[in-house]
Amino acid sequence: MTTSATTTTSKALIEIVPYQESQKTAWDQFVQQSVNGNFLHTRAFFDHNPANNKDDCSFMFFKKGRLAAVLPATLYQRDGRLVLQSHLRATFGGFVVNREVGTVEALELVRLLCDKAREMGVQEIVVRNPFRIFNRHLADETDYALWYHGFSLKSRELEIAIELAGTLDSIQKRFENGTKYNIKKAEKSVETRLCNDFENFWPILEKNLADRHGKKPVHSLQEILLLRELVGAENILIFGGYHEGRLICGTVIFRFGTQALHAQYIGSDSAFQDLRPINAVTHYIIKWGHENGFKYFNLGTANEDGGRVVNEGLFHFKEGFGGRGVLRETMHLML
Repeated sequence: MTTSATTTTSKALIEIVPYQESQKTAWDQFVQQSVNGNFLHTRAFFDHNPANNKDDCSFMFFKKGRLAAVLPATLYQRDGRLVLQSHLRATFGGFVVNREVGTVEALELVRLLCDKAREMGVQEIVVRNPFRIFNRHLADETDYALWYHGFSLKSRELEIAIELAGTLDSIQKRFENGTKYNIKKAEKSVETRLCNDFENFWPILEKNLADRHGKKPVHSLQEILLLRELVGAENILIFGGYHEGRLICGTVIFRFGTQALHAQYIGSDSAFQDLRPINAVTHYIIKWGHENGFKYFNLGTANEDGGRVVNEGLFHFKEGFGGRGVLRETMHLML
């Protein structure tokens, strides 16, 4: 491997190299074979948003000439400070590593990143590591290494995930009584299935978010369809709830291998709220995920403002399906 003049070499023979477009294939192949990466770490995912091309500042780490880790990141100005963040426009970023990265290597990865950031005049590094439930194997070494090198907690949010191991009966026994009642009620009048009905779902989602939060989906319909093309349609699924043949609710799922399902978008037509269609769709996804061997179904967070605001009703809804908390942490270091 030939590196540029900007390469920094560590005592452990690890090199940090700025990402270049010519390394796209190598990057994506590495993520697919990594311990903790998924399609949200691929260049195919980052490239779907043109803004990422303008401020990309990703790095690749080589150990004895072989790729051992990657760090997707952006570099931008905020409040007069130069910030290196992994990753600004993704659910998470963080170090993606292979099984050769142990504790010593992780410490070197973070040290090299800090040294490089100082050379670049960066004043703050922000890192949000992948959720543990999405990892293929245990991989907390870089979390420890961040703390070891002085990173502190910037925010802490709580995701609610449902464990899909065991029998379906054992999973359903963890449902709260109110949840069981609403599922039975919904399934009398709502048909649920894996579908491809993004076009009819997106107006429902947009109205939901506008009415409840005054926001728009992160992705437009055109962007989510493009993203499916780039990362594979099998990785972005939609499950719909239908009443008398009409789509009235849906959940867009990001699929991470056979490890986990993640609810990226949930939306329901408010005119049919009394039917509790989201309960039926959520129950269907739990059954589908269990049948297909997934370990977790992540329903997402009910926090705002970096975890400082709690939506009690939304937490209660998600915990009603037997969901339990998974921490979503963001670390940072002021340089």
